[in-house]
Amino acid sequence: MEADRLNSPSTSVINLEVLGHQLQFSQDPNSKHLGTTVWDASVVFVKYLEKNCRKGRFCPSKLKGKRVIELGAGCGVAGFGMALLGCNVITTDQIEVLPLLKRNVEWNTSRISQMNPGSDLLGSIQAVELDWGNEDHIKAVAPPFDYIIGTDVVYAEHLLEPLLQTIFALSGPKTTILVMFSLSMFSLTFFCWTRITADNTIILL
Repeated sequence: MEADRLNSPSTSVINLEVLGHQLQFSQDPNSKHLGTTVWDASVVFVKYLEKNCRKGRFCPSKLKGKRVIELGAGCGVAGFGMALLGCNVITTDQIEVLPLLKRNVEWNTSRISQMNPGSDLLGSIQAVELDWGNEDHIKAVAPPFDYIIGTDVVYAEHLLEPLLQTIFALSGPKTTILVMFSLSMFSLTFFCWTRITADNTIILL
């Protein structure tokens, strides 16, 4: 059974408020590729940032200039949450998803700039191809990163190992890993693996 989606099969554009900014994300919910849909976890992730950005590790003064990479970015919602807190974000996904992801990055970056001329509240955000486990793709994004984020990236058992390999390859001693997912057998397996094999700060949301 297919997981519930945020919207109907006829919804090609999703309007979302992300940290006080009205953004627009194109999607293709009828595509066979899971990455072309805005999933609930990405929306919950930015709401989590909104709730926790006034103080602590997620306040803009502490995040400004931090390097962030988003794995399995899909439509790019979570990446924009971090970029709007001042981070320099690389959103990544497979080549089939990249045109949609780039369109959302370009459209919303332009929209934010137009609505806030002269403001430096947006860090930076770009979209690049990254297949989990691909050493050339990993090297091209120049790890390590301060933060690695992913939402609803734990959905198939055969992808757990390349996902973990990629996370560790992108990490340094001070990397914080933020992963948000729906509770499932695969997410529980991911939780166990990360607890056993990682020395980094891991926040499972």
